Formats: sequence, C-alpha cells, structure tokens
Amino acid sequence: MAEIKVLPQSVADKIAAGEVVERPSAVVKELVENSIDARADSITVEIKNGGISYISIEDNGKGIPKDELESAFLRHATSKLREIEDLFEISTMGFRGEALSSICAVAEVRVISRTKSDDTGVCMTIKHGVASPKEEIACNAGTLMVVENLFANVPARMKFLKKDSTEAGYVTDVLGRIALARPEIAFRFICDGKEVFSTSGDGKLKNAILNIYGIDHAKAVLDVDYTEHGIRVSGVVGKAELARGNRTRQTLMVNGRYIKNHVVSKVVEEAFRNVLMTGKFPFFVLNIELSPSLVDVNVHPAKTEIKFANEKEIYNIVHTAVKNALYSPANGENKSGGDASAAVDSKRMQETPDRRIIREFLERTIPSTAKTGDEMAYTFNEPRPISKETLKEEVFSEPIWKGEITTQKAAPLSQTTQISFDFVEEAEEKQPEEVQTKVIGQVFDTYIIAQKGDEMFLIDQHAAHERKRFEMLKKDFCENSVSGQVLLSPIVFDLDMVEMQVVRENKDRLLSLGFLIEEFGKGSAIIRETPYAGDEDEIKSLAEEVISALMDNRPLGLLSVEERILDMVSCKYAIKANRRLSMLEMESALKDVAELEAMGITTCPHGRPIKISYSKYEIEKLFKRIV
Repeated sequence: MAEIKVLPQSVADKIAAGEVVERPSAVVKELVENSIDARADSITVEIKNGGISYISIEDNGKGIPKDELESAFLRHATSKLREIEDLFEISTMGFRGEALSSICAVAEVRVISRTKSDDTGVCMTIKHGVASPKEEIACNAGTLMVVENLFANVPARMKFLKKDSTEAGYVTDVLGRIALARPEIAFRFICDGKEVFSTSGDGKLKNAILNIYGIDHAKAVLDVDYTEHGIRVSGVVGKAELARGNRTRQTLMVNGRYIKNHVVSKVVEEAFRNVLMTGKFPFFVLNIELSPSLVDVNVHPAKTEIKFANEKEIYNIVHTAVKNALYSPANGENKSGGDASAAVDSKRMQETPDRRIIREFLERTIPSTAKTGDEMAYTFNEPRPISKETLKEEVFSEPIWKGEITTQKAAPLSQTTQISFDFVEEAEEKQPEEVQTKVIGQVFDTYIIAQKGDEMFLIDQHAAHERKRFEMLKKDFCENSVSGQVLLSPIVFDLDMVEMQVVRENKDRLLSLGFLIEEFGKGSAIIRETPYAGDEDEIKSLAEEVISALMDNRPLGLLSVEERILDMVSCKYAIKANRRLSMLEMESALKDVAELEAMGITTCPHGRPIKISYSKYEIEKLFKRIV
C-alpha cells in the first residue's frame, strides 16, 4: 500500500475547485450571486470564447472594503456564517466561502472594488492561487471581477469542456434564469462583443420574460400567486401554445435562488393534466417563498439542489397554485385545450379537499364525452412503452391524399402539398379469390376492419401510415434525396441562444433532412423549407422538436438522431386517429401494410403493432358457438 501523505495545498485547491467550478457557466453563476449578495441593482456580464478565455462581472454593489480584500479570496472565508446553526437560516445566495478561492486556483483573476464610503478603490491580481500586492486605483463604487484563461493550469479539465458556442449557451441559460429570479436587478449580457439580452430591472417578471424569451412568451403567460400556511408560490405559467417537447424552459426558484427540483416540475405538469397533450411540457417561472429554516441549501456544491423539510405540503401548495392560475376567471377564459372550460366553474374553486380528490380521480378514470374532434384525435391513442424523449402522437391538420381526397382542416394555399399514403391507381386490381383481402369498414374512425379468408384484421390507420412514411423517408435519406419544400410564406419563430447555436452548427445536417432554417434577427429564426408542408403551428412545433433532438444529440435505443427526426416528421404528417376514411384510402392502406409485412415490419417506429388479427375459430369461441 502506498504511503499516506497530506496533499499539497495547491493540489487540494484544484480538487476543491472541481466541485464548484465545473465550467465557465459555474464561474458566472458564483460571481453573479456574489454581486446579488452585495445588493447590486445593475450587473453586466461579458464573456469571450464561451467564457474560457475571458469573463467579466461588473456590479454597482456595496464593494469590498480595502482591508478585507485579501481575506475574501481565502478558502472558507465568508461574511454569511459564524456558527453551524447559521447554516439553517441562510437567506443569501452564497455562504460557504469557496467560490473565489476555487476560481482563483484554476484561473487568472483580477478584482477592482470600491465601497461607497471610500474615495478610491483597490485592485489585486491572483494567478493560480498566488496573489500580487494590492494597489489603490480610481474606479466606480462596486466590484469588477475579471477571470481569464480558465483551466489553463489544469489541461486535463479543459478536455471536458465543449465548443465555445456550447459553453456560451450554458452561460446564457444560467444567467437568464438568474435574471428571471431577480427581475428587480438590471442585467446586461454580452457575448463576443454582441449584446445577447438586457433586462430593465423594474421588478416586473413579465418584462424580464419579454427580454429573455421574446414577446410571444410575455403575452402568453398566466399569473400565479397563492399563499397557504405561510408558504407563497408566485410567478407565471405559460398557456398551451408555449409548451415544448422538453423541460428547458422551466425555471424554479426558492426564496429567489434558482434551483433544480424534478419533483416540483412533475407537480406542475400534473396540474396541467387535461390541458396539454402527452409529451408536452409547460413553460413556467415560479418562486417558492418560505422560511429559510424549512430549506436545506447545503446538499450540493453548486447550491442548485436543495431539500425541503416539509416536501409533501410544498408540493400540494404548488399544485394548488398552478391549478388556480389555470382555471381562475381572473386570468380570463382558459383556451389552453382539454376540458379546461369546464374547470372554470366557480364551484371547483370552493371545493373541499376531499371532494377535489374524488373529482380528480373520476376525471382521470372516466373519459369525458364532451370532447371536440381535435381532442378526440389523441384520446384513443394507447400508451406506448417508450422513453420521454421520443415524440408522442400529436393532433395537427390532416394530410392531403392522392385520388382527389381533401383534408378535413385545409392548410393555407401557400403550404399545401401532396402528402400521400402511397395510394395506387390500380386499386381496383383483384387478387385471386382464395387470398383476397377485402375491407369491411372502419371502427371508431381509427381502425380499419378487413377480412381475408377465415381471418379478421384490425389495422391502426395512423401506425400503418406513419411506418410507411418513415420507411420512405429513411430510404430517401440514405440516398441523399430528402428535399425540402419551399414555403411561400416563411415562418418566423423565437429561439434562445442555445437553440440558435444548434441551428448554426447543424445547418447542413438540417438540410439533409429537408429543413432550411436560418437566423432571422436577434432571438429569432426563419423556416424556409420543410420536408412536408402544413399549417404554421404544425411546422413550428416540428422545428422546435427537431432542434430539441439535435440539442440532445444522442441515440435513443437503436435509433440515431437522424432516425429520431425522420420519425418525428413521419408521425407529424401521418394520418391521425379519429379520421373517417374512404374505401379507396382503406384499400390502399391494406396494400401498404402488406408491403411492410413483406419487409418483415409489423410495428410503427415506436413499437406499437400495426395490425392485430382474429381467426374465425377465436371469434366463434367468444360467441360460445364452439365450446
């Protein structure tokens, strides 16, 4: 066994830094939180090369006294704690005294600071943990921290960093969430010389959302403000049109500190039950205010994970707060979808907890019979044993079929296209009598009934069309022949900096899949071509999901990212459940199913069966004709 020795301080500092300073975004987070604790109401952040070569944080806070400057960079030096009991009454952003020491151990740091009571400030440089003598300097009140050449002395950690643009995206995400948590502070963020966003600091959350996510988000949010047992939940939740296929636009704070809590996210999503489709996640910015003694913020080095003393009560309060926001008459008529209109009934706002539990149980157990056609289109879809990243079936306008069969909900003229179920003109051609498969009809406007000899078949019309289209798209992609259709009316939609960078980096990849998406001003992109045309909301939703898949950028099971995207496209433009088909459409569907079976394919891309069969013998047993 090797001899046990105490690590040198320089090595210990670098190891400790790894817990706090994982990447440039962690540096930005820690330094901005210090500025917030210094009571700054204006903070400017600038980075270069994703923050690897340069990070600057300037604030107008109270500054660091001259005689305390050296102490501020010592490990475990803090003004927030004096005794262990103080750890359970934390009301500040930082408290451990590790951030500055950790950053200085793996970077070159320059600090300039002046308190409002001093005439001059002080400047000091720390390079890889070694400080130079401090000097007096003329400067504004507040603090300027400049961090350069991050991890230059730890090359092993450098290899774990991603491209500059990706690291910049992480910084944008972290800083944006802090800005949402503190709308009373004016934030300005500059990346490689360009302003990414700036907030007014007027204390209005919706204005902060406007500056970070755009006007579409600011206009489509509902206010949340609910207090129970001394616990307050405030903020906003988005209407259905802001929902996405991932949780990237969900921001949760506790006492103004941005945190991650998957259970709270699930609770909010549960409140959206019957409002959003399966596979869609709501937009929200929520702040939970409660006594610091009920929160343990010391469970993670980055302080992004916390522990509640009364978790169940808090989750129930969050659920009630979001439900009230969704169904409150104060927020106007709810048009999010599902059976939300019924939920506006004022009687529900006065229910006892026991009656509310019973009602919600009945709503989940007994499906409503008063649904519109669009809602019914996904009511009959059966659950699929797939992971949350996979696209769930959604309701959109119907495709246009060959044979002069029009859609139920016509797309704009500029978007129309011939989307085929590969119908054959010679559908009248007869097969030999002994093997002929014939259509009997359609049940629930979702399943085709057919007969072949002594067998009866039920065919899922969506699964069949989706798989046929998926195989066609995959073949075209492998042959480099997927071509986009030019939209006569290009579609503009909002993207954040991370999503925009994904578009820039994957432009050729998107083109190979039939998408032409380009940057279109600050915070916006424009869709010029898609594999198939549809209405604006449909195309926009598909583009967002494709970008999300590229952000994830990992295979799902045996599917590559490209296959996942082709699956999304085929699912979007396949015929949906709950649509009445003509005899020609059903006969062509049968032919396509036969072609798929000849290839050994019997399921849709998600693994659900395309066809199930019953023999005459099995049916007669069911009717007790055979014992």
